[in-house]
Amino acid sequence: MNKVLIIGGNPSFRKRLAGFLEGRYEVRVAGSGEDLPALIGAAKPSMVLLGDDPPGMKALEIVRLVRQELPHSKIILLSAHQDMNATIQAMKLGAYDYLPEDIDFEELDRKIQKAIRLLTLNAKISPLKPPESLSSGGYALIGRSRALLDIYKFIGLIANSTVSVGIRGETGTGKKLMAQVIHENSPHKDGPFVTVDCTTIVETLSESTLYGHEKGSFTGAVESHRGLFEMASEGTIFLDEIADLPFTLQGKLLRFLQEKEYHRIGGVAQKKSNARIIVATNRDLYQAVAQGKFRKDLYYRMKVLTVYIPPLRERREDIPVLIQHFLHKINRDHHTGVLKIEDGAIRLLVEYDWPGNVRELENLLMLASILGKEEVILEETVREILVRSKRYPDSSTVTWLGEAEEEIIRRALKTANGNLTQAAKLLKISRPTLRSKIQKYKLVI
Repeated sequence: MNKVLIIGGNPSFRKRLAGFLEGRYEVRVAGSGEDLPALIGAAKPSMVLLGDDPPGMKALEIVRLVRQELPHSKIILLSAHQDMNATIQAMKLGAYDYLPEDIDFEELDRKIQKAIRLLTLNAKISPLKPPESLSSGGYALIGRSRALLDIYKFIGLIANSTVSVGIRGETGTGKKLMAQVIHENSPHKDGPFVTVDCTTIVETLSESTLYGHEKGSFTGAVESHRGLFEMASEGTIFLDEIADLPFTLQGKLLRFLQEKEYHRIGGVAQKKSNARIIVATNRDLYQAVAQGKFRKDLYYRMKVLTVYIPPLRERREDIPVLIQHFLHKINRDHHTGVLKIEDGAIRLLVEYDWPGNVRELENLLMLASILGKEEVILEETVREILVRSKRYPDSSTVTWLGEAEEEIIRRALKTANGNLTQAAKLLKISRPTLRSKIQKYKLVI
């Protein structure tokens, strides 16, 4: 029978709670913090229910003591006064939950049962082994499906050339990651990898953004500016969501693809660039051509070497490998300590259709790891997150994280010491997207 230790709180509350739990658990009661180290050592409880500051010791001191003496025991604080600072500090110290003292005893019992089941599973389930994808360094596509193996072979065949490449796939499938893998295995690997998010290019400044301008070439051009093609001269330039490139620029891009030449706005000197071009889209470019939104000649130029990344629902056999990779990556980046997952949780993840693809899977595991209060990701935790995510009309973006998003962005900014570029890389979003989220949550950098 599992052991529960009740400490502190109102005497009548302790008595009622002990009476309710007896028969379900082996219950011990302590009215004060005196001789608590000896009591904890003797009782070795699986669960500690801690009321408001008992005589002789502060509640947070008891949390610290229990975590030190019995690191695997679960602690639930039951307080008549819900205090912000106390709640934050208790959770930071490792408390399992912080609940009002007037909580329904049946609900409390369900939380106790879940916490004790976690202890049992934690002892039973082995942690996932570190994947080679994290130890090998660099960028890596993750998966063992036939579709991914075909993509690996495609990369091997085209990597040594400098030919332009198109990547097609739904949002969240890993198009940018694939572009980075191609870059790392190409003759351009020592040059820069420059990303252009075509959805964020302001049309009035788009040509300057890509090709640069000379001082005085237009109002506001107070000095000369190198464009992205010039910056990526000996590297790779990745044009993400190419279907959104302004129509007026598509002709100039075609000329660059053919001749690798351009000139700055206001400049007369012809410039050359050795940059390799990789483009990506999640849209049907042929349909865009039919609608007059995309140049037919550019479409056929890019169609020559195009690879398709299938959505995650079409390669479910990759999901267990991705779970292994992401849990270790999340633990490395955020020190969660969560490297175990229940078999039922894996089954749910394999059966889900993943409208947001690999990115959505990573976001779900991030949420479960950071907010789950668990050493093991449970089946019920995954189910709760999946149900909650359906409230969001677009689960293919980072925004579906809801309540976890602000905290995750704060952590990324802290890890990156306020560097927006580095934080955006950690979050796998663009700098403009990160800036909009900083404004949304009114974060101070």
